[in-house]
Amino acid sequence: MNAVRLAIAVILATSLSHAAETIERFPIPTADELCRSAIELEDACTLNRALAGFWLGEDLAAANGDLREAYAGILGDAPTMTPELADENAKWQMRTWVRIYYLFGHPGARFAGRIDEENLRLVEDLLWNYAVAKSSVERADLEYVWFIQGSENHDAMDLVNAFLALQALKDHPDYANRALPDGHTAGEHVAAWTSYYRRYAETRVRRGLFIEIASPTYGKYLVPELVNIVDFAEDAALRAKMTTLLDVAWADWAIEQLDGVRGGAKTRCYQGNYSRNGASDSWRMMGQLLLDQGDWANAKHYNHPILGFGFILATSEYRLPKVVADIALDPDSRGEYAYISRRPGRMTAPDTLPSVGGHPCWYFMDSADSRLVRYTWCTPDHIMGSFRVDPKLVVSTRVEAGNREKAEGRYAAISGQNRWQGVVFATGPGARVFPQCVGHSKKEDSDLTVTEIQHVAVQYENVLIVQANRIDPRQTAMRIYFAPGMKERFVDEQGWLFLEEGDSYLAVKALSLEDGEEVAATTWDDDVFLRLSELYAPVVFVTGRRMHHATIDDFTSYVLAHEHAVKDKKLTYRFNDRSGTATELTVFTEWLRLPEINGEPIDLAPARVYDAPHLQSEFDSGRIRIGTTTGSLLVDID
Repeated sequence: MNAVRLAIAVILATSLSHAAETIERFPIPTADELCRSAIELEDACTLNRALAGFWLGEDLAAANGDLREAYAGILGDAPTMTPELADENAKWQMRTWVRIYYLFGHPGARFAGRIDEENLRLVEDLLWNYAVAKSSVERADLEYVWFIQGSENHDAMDLVNAFLALQALKDHPDYANRALPDGHTAGEHVAAWTSYYRRYAETRVRRGLFIEIASPTYGKYLVPELVNIVDFAEDAALRAKMTTLLDVAWADWAIEQLDGVRGGAKTRCYQGNYSRNGASDSWRMMGQLLLDQGDWANAKHYNHPILGFGFILATSEYRLPKVVADIALDPDSRGEYAYISRRPGRMTAPDTLPSVGGHPCWYFMDSADSRLVRYTWCTPDHIMGSFRVDPKLVVSTRVEAGNREKAEGRYAAISGQNRWQGVVFATGPGARVFPQCVGHSKKEDSDLTVTEIQHVAVQYENVLIVQANRIDPRQTAMRIYFAPGMKERFVDEQGWLFLEEGDSYLAVKALSLEDGEEVAATTWDDDVFLRLSELYAPVVFVTGRRMHHATIDDFTSYVLAHEHAVKDKKLTYRFNDRSGTATELTVFTEWLRLPEINGEPIDLAPARVYDAPHLQSEFDSGRIRIGTTTGSLLVDID
């Protein structure tokens, strides 16, 4: 596949409103191999197989048969399609239905005419009913660009698909003059959504991207919706802005991943496999496709109607900017650096609310003052990252109907749920160490155990201090996860656990808050969790690299030279940073005060929304520099 990649040169034009700029894009092969895999896969998902058959164009009768079967699965025993059926049975797969229509059925489509007339009428009926269930001109008001119904990925599935469905039908003779339930025509809805998603792309780039930050679970349900806008929106300015949003989102991913495994702090990263194994991360799976790595063209990875993301990215014209691909593929050239970025987190309570689209909950984000910052220490050998939060606000809130006031000043549940922070190593997708509280509730699937803003942390470069959240009583125990096999390799010295992992080192110590004790007592659970006897004992993580410490003994000497003291309910930790400068971290173990770095409270509103050597932008400016030592890209969302 690499030979094919080298033989293809793909350059796409991205138009910016200030000036047209041509961006060189990273080439990957066409979707042919993936589509052939889907055709040959035993028990293949009929919807994905239909798309694959239409794409290849070799057996249109079979493809149309698969599409009818997929439609019948949505319809069930009902005599006709209804908005309720479209919502309940098709929502999670609508992105694929939209793509099939635009590629193979829409007038002027790239492969128009491959869908037979019977199926065309069925798909158009499905698109209309879905839009009736989801779209209103009121909801598309620009006031609600940071209003989220249900969750961020649900919001995108609801609204992007409704927008593109109506755009497909607005000039259709059977639908153009029909009014939706709010009295407006499809054309009026499309005009409103076009303005909405222009603003959506602009403000996400300006103010910190997504709320479900780097979620390994939900990225695969958000990104394909935005890709469909890039490919199919009729408005050129919208396509350009959404392309820029995706470019920045992938640059944000590229600068803090190792072989596709994302480091740094994440939200909605469920306990179990999603927390423990980077191979299950959907951002990694999408990244492998966009970088032509791994086994991305095997249809078994997407063999379910809700997992159409692989087919959507493979058949899309969206490709990574080459400069972003260069950053992702060469961690050695990236060097060693801190990446500080602002993210949506805190909510505000609006004066008025739109319909929440049938969802029981909603979130209205305060994008101007989110009170949430990510800090990531990036090296070619490991990445360690954490969240900076306001300890006074660390209650994660799901806002339901009639409780508008609950939103004011609190972190959104979709921001706070299952926050992950810790260390990932370059030695493999499962090589990681992280703190984790025992979840306050368990679903039938143990991988979906839930915590809500489980920690408060302070980090500077290679030193991270984490303490369980004191405000939320649902945290019941504090523990530290170590990948299988690490326990047997630890060296215990003066209360520190030292580990050598590839070309990295790690030291971990739980500091007791009990009088007369320095180290918190611990016990092992299942040989991977070190459980602390004290729920609120601060845990210190220190990382190092072989290039700075030739042996683990050298690293041990470096860590043992660090100093700490707990006095008056305050932990002070002193060490030398990478430049050799004396640095002091302060955690107020029982007070709701911001942690401090060298005597200054952590900054929850830094001037830059993205601040790393390879990705920089002033907050709310919309101007972004993405760069490497060999070249850089300047983009402007305006």
